[in-house]
Amino acid sequence: MQKLSSNLVYVIGGEMLLRLAGFAVAVLVGRVYGAVVLGVYAAILAVATLAERLADNGLETSGIAIVSAHPENLNRIGTSLYINKTVLSTMAIGILAGFGWISGMSRASWVMATILTLRTFLYSYCRLNSGLLKALGRSPQIAKIQFVHFVMLCGIISYAFTKVNNLSFLLLCLLVAQLSEFLLSLFMLRHYGARVTQVSLRLCWDLAKRSTPIGLTYTVSTLMLRADVLVLSVLASASVLGTFSAADTGLIMVYVIAWLFSGVLLADLGAVAANKAELDSHFRKCISVILRFCLPVTVAATVFAPSFIRLLYGRQFSSAGAPAAIAALAIPFILLNAAFLSRAVARNSASTCLAVYSMGAVFSLLLNFLLGWRYGAMGIAISIVLREIAMTVAFLGWKEIPWSNATATESVDTNTNLVELLNA
Repeated sequence: MQKLSSNLVYVIGGEMLLRLAGFAVAVLVGRVYGAVVLGVYAAILAVATLAERLADNGLETSGIAIVSAHPENLNRIGTSLYINKTVLSTMAIGILAGFGWISGMSRASWVMATILTLRTFLYSYCRLNSGLLKALGRSPQIAKIQFVHFVMLCGIISYAFTKVNNLSFLLLCLLVAQLSEFLLSLFMLRHYGARVTQVSLRLCWDLAKRSTPIGLTYTVSTLMLRADVLVLSVLASASVLGTFSAADTGLIMVYVIAWLFSGVLLADLGAVAANKAELDSHFRKCISVILRFCLPVTVAATVFAPSFIRLLYGRQFSSAGAPAAIAALAIPFILLNAAFLSRAVARNSASTCLAVYSMGAVFSLLLNFLLGWRYGAMGIAISIVLREIAMTVAFLGWKEIPWSNATATESVDTNTNLVELLNA
């Protein structure tokens, strides 16, 4: 558990630094180039990010699970994952280019879209490299690489505020910084023994099939989160939507932490997935730690959320305090669901998570309309809590979730076909 906690601190620390820098870049674009350019920048980035997430197809997460269980086959698994990602990313970029051509984008928008899209997909490869490093137990190296990237971004942002008036040059500098992270992570993987090797198309296809349920699960999860805002935008006024957005800020960060936690936990569970008794024992310890940590944090967040909202946004957003306090009640359930997802992926049962998340999305959509229409921002906050509780209950009803100590030392390889392909 100490190793898990240490790795989580490294991963969260590095990711938070980059997200802070990303926020600063958006502020820079808005202040220097104006609201119109910022709007185009945000729209292009949103579309490129959605396309990148769909093209990833769960390869990053499945890579963590498989490599942590079979580190001796890092080269074949890593090469296959790279082939799959390159094929899917090329298709996604081609589709984006087609949409850009049909929409009749201006030359300036084409330049911005090209650079941002390349940077977004390069970031996707960095995430895959980071996933492989997590699987090898090298999370501290990820934090070091991301810190170097963060320092570069700080230098670029500082220089751009005073010297640069050309947006294309700024975006190219950001692309170079992202390329630096990619090359450093690639060098680190090579340092730990990763090499390109010959693989069969059958292995690539098998890994693609295994990753698809995971990719669909994350897609459903993303759409579920976006639906909270979209439904309220249909049902309520702009002021109510702004109130909810302020209340939702902290919870979005909880979802980010849960995603990072899921990847770190998956690396641990994947390493012991072949021994069900050992996996179950480790998983129970993780659940115990989550509950001990989350319960006091949830109480504190619920109590202090209204004051924090007023401090952050001002007194004009005082009405966001109550929805923020209610949404904070979802914190333990968000992290529990992330843990359940990690265990399912480690046991090659991601289809179960897809079913749970899909039913949760439908349930959430219905609650959003019913409660959002009746109670506005408060109703959406209640819907979020009920959705996460319902998903936790669904996971608790899953017959493979262990709640009693196993007496047998069952040893089951949940990736029999994969093992046969790797040994072929």
